[in-house]
Amino acid sequence: MPLYRYSTSKIEPLVRTTLAAEHIRERDDLQRLLIERMSIISDDLLVIAEEYNLFKDSRRRIDILAIDRTGTLVVMELKRTEDGGHMELQALRYAAMVSTVTLDHLVQTLADSRNIPVAEARDTILNWLDEPIEELPNHVRIVLVAADFSTEITSTVLWLNENYSTDISCFRLVAYRLDKDVLLDVQQIIPLPEAKDFQIQQRQKGAAVTAGISAGRDFTRYNLQLAGTIFPNLSKQAAVKLALQKLHGAGVHLQELQSVTQPGRWLAVQPAPDESVEAAFIREHPARTPAHLWFDLDIIEDGITWVTPRFGGTSTEGMLDGLAKVAGAHASLTWSRFESDVTVPN
Repeated sequence: MPLYRYSTSKIEPLVRTTLAAEHIRERDDLQRLLIERMSIISDDLLVIAEEYNLFKDSRRRIDILAIDRTGTLVVMELKRTEDGGHMELQALRYAAMVSTVTLDHLVQTLADSRNIPVAEARDTILNWLDEPIEELPNHVRIVLVAADFSTEITSTVLWLNENYSTDISCFRLVAYRLDKDVLLDVQQIIPLPEAKDFQIQQRQKGAAVTAGISAGRDFTRYNLQLAGTIFPNLSKQAAVKLALQKLHGAGVHLQELQSVTQPGRWLAVQPAPDESVEAAFIREHPARTPAHLWFDLDIIEDGITWVTPRFGGTSTEGMLDGLAKVAGAHASLTWSRFESDVTVPN
């Protein structure tokens, strides 16, 4: 469907063009600009490296290697062609290649890519994750970005996702000419946005059950209901974090929140103008490691910004119970385990 320019006198379609016609190159233009604004595709991706090559004797390189908030590796391939070529097959090879990558190797790759110390690279990755991990999962996500996709590609991707639980997304970049400007219409065509959340929830639920059984670890996820709004399928840390933010925003005092979430572990910082919370923390608490902390909690009272550990783990349900009690008249809070969808009485 074309884009239209609206004015008070008429509605007219924009002129469609192509990436090739506009001399937009894959690596030097499209890849570079997407890395600078990855939120165009997804806001949960941390770019680890571009033109990544795991095997030194191979000439093939992954356009963009990233990691999402769960610790899952993401292979992103870009094409400016109108049919996508054979990018789905290429991406599958790359996904198989990186499925054996370890967390230590990923840390070293990020350090090399950004020319930063290994310790800083490790903290960057661990701070990006919703929950700490000991090792990367074997599952790999694939993101395909192209000017368009042939029927062969879309049918293959749909078949793989449906029958083999692959996680492949397709984004189409449609270029339009508006006077001297080139406009890009970014369309997610697989999975359709309205079906994406449901598919992700089903996949995460199955993966969590399997992982919990095989590794003996608790991957329970939670639903929250806050002031009548339901927030489904949250990790332990995400559930506690969201409850803290929403309750404080609704007027629950800081001391009440601290009283039910290990008050001695809350740390106060006072960032200078134009200074990040993390930079202020490092300056004011030089003896403490900045790993596994929430610097984006955004709980501020009397000019003091508060930083906390990423609360969760075995204390999750106790904290959610406590937060439900202090919510009081400010905002109702109930929670349930995602697996059963049965509300636990608070």
